[in-house]
Amino acid sequence: MRFNPVIAATAALTLSLAAGQALAYQAGDVYVRGEFVKADIGAEELSRENAFGLAGGYLLHDKLGVELGIGEDVEHDYQLETDQAGELDRMPANLLLQYYPLGGVAAAGLQPFMGVGVNYTRFSSVSGADMDVDDDYGFAGQLGMDLVITDNLSATAIARYTEVDAEFEQAGQTIDEVRLDPLTVGAGITYRF
Repeated sequence: MRFNPVIAATAALTLSLAAGQALAYQAGDVYVRGEFVKADIGAEELSRENAFGLAGGYLLHDKLGVELGIGEDVEHDYQLETDQAGELDRMPANLLLQYYPLGGVAAAGLQPFMGVGVNYTRFSSVSGADMDVDDDYGFAGQLGMDLVITDNLSATAIARYTEVDAEFEQAGQTIDEVRLDPLTVGAGITYRF
C-alpha cells in the first residue's frame, strides 16, 4: 500500500483529538491559529482593509512561549500629501515573546495572554511612476484571550499594536514618510497539539 499524506494527516489529527490533554497550558505545547483581522491604520494616507493571518507558537514554560505570526499580502490604496496616489501591498510578520498568567492552571476556561516583540512589514507592488516603499521593522505588542472550547480547540480574540513607518521614494529620493502604527483587532480559532 502506498503512503497517502492526506490519510496520514487525518489519522494524526484524529488520534490527537482522541488522546486530548488537560486544559492547562504547559511547557511543550504547540499551537496554530487562523485569524481574521481588521487593522486601523493611524494615517489618513492609506485605506483600511481586512485580512487573514496565521500564527504558530511553542510554550517554553507553562507561562512563557514564543509566537510567529504572518498576515496575508493586503492591497491598500494610498494618497500622499504630495497628491501622488496609487496602490501597494502590505504584509506584516510578528515575532513575539508571549506571557500566559494562568499557564499551568488546569481548570481555566479563559486563558489571557500578552506578548511583546518585533514587527517586520514588507511593502511590495507599489504603483506609481518609479515609486517604492522601504520595508520596515518596529515594536509589536499584543493582548489576547483564548476561550477554551475543547482540550485542543479555542476561540481566540486579539488586539495588536505595531510601529510601522512607510517611507515613499521616487527615483531614489524620499518624497514622504507616513507613520502607519496599525492597531489590529481580530478573532480566530486556535488548535493546540
